Amino acid sequence: MSIITLGPARMGDAPAIAHLSRDLVEADLPWSWTPRRVAGLMRQRESAAVIARDKNRLAGFILAQYGDESAHIALLGVANEYRRQGIGRRLVQWVEETATSAGLFLVRLEVRAIKREARHFYATLGYREVDRVDGYYSGIEDAIKMSRDLRALSTSK
Repeated sequence: MSIITLGPARMGDAPAIAHLSRDLVEADLPWSWTPRRVAGLMRQRESAAVIARDKNRLAGFILAQYGDESAHIALLGVANEYRRQGIGRRLVQWVEETATSAGLFLVRLEVRAIKREARHFYATLGYREVDRVDGYYSGIEDAIKMSRDLRALSTSK
């Protein structure tokens, strides 16, 4: 059994994150989360990039941005061979805990409308579908906007 560790991503991880995103998240779409774009987000002061590692292998990642009123999950991916091991859940929880520590109690994200498994995953974590945006992904595919109110989490601790 693998021991998966979570930790901050380094700039050198940007190409691996981008390539895994290309295969998992952006399949059949133009590549928008290139290594340059991933690195750009990682350089932003209000952002966080966390990776899940199995020794030296990238098992998953999450990129998030923190604003004045909410956090935004920009990108999440878990390599196929590591799915259903709780890695995605752990990565999302990391963002949620960081958000509540910063006084942010709303987390937002977008997911491809055709990705039913991803939509179900977020729903099991308490995210609800709040809107649909036509052509959000390169004018080709619709997005479902989802959000989660974290106030219940902060009062239960």
